[in-house]
Amino acid sequence: MRLGIACLIVALPLAGCVFRDAASPRFYRPAASTLDGDAGADPPATASTSAATAVRLEAVSGTPFLRERIAWRSSAVEYGLYEQQRWSETPPRYVQRALESALRATPGLRLTDALDAPVLRVDVVAFDEVLAPEHVARVALAVTLRDRARTRLVDRTFTADTPIAGSGGSATATAMGTALDRVVADVATSVAAAARGS
Repeated sequence: MRLGIACLIVALPLAGCVFRDAASPRFYRPAASTLDGDAGADPPATASTSAATAVRLEAVSGTPFLRERIAWRSSAVEYGLYEQQRWSETPPRYVQRALESALRATPGLRLTDALDAPVLRVDVVAFDEVLAPEHVARVALAVTLRDRARTRLVDRTFTADTPIAGSGGSATATAMGTALDRVVADVATSVAAAARGS
């Protein structure tokens, strides 16, 4: 009888550990001004926009592990995903919307669906919380712009790092928004310069 009571006393706390509910995931959105802009429609055609260089942006893609769960990185070779911290959308969707907004706001450029326009391809290669050596939010985009003859006008990776002030998902989302704004502005500026020169 005593043995049974002793086993029950030991088993109850262990059962609490095994059947304990995990904390619910928390969802975040990068605090990027380019995500708040109206990326849904081109501005009305005017003399300046009709003379602007047309660019066709393909759907932004990303590395397979960049999904809803927020990625962390502690070195060039060690990555991981937070279990409970998640983006409300995937990083490629954020980049698509932010880039559309940045391209539309860039003088001399206009987005088009025309098949004969230069094609802009973007791959999200980093959307990470970098833990060391510095605690930063990093957004890196591999970008190619090709003209009708498939000549590469732009072929490089654009990266922006923003220090993360504090800990937790909110601090990461705030810094990630700033990094996203910076990197898409750099891409838009380079695309405009290359498209004008083509």
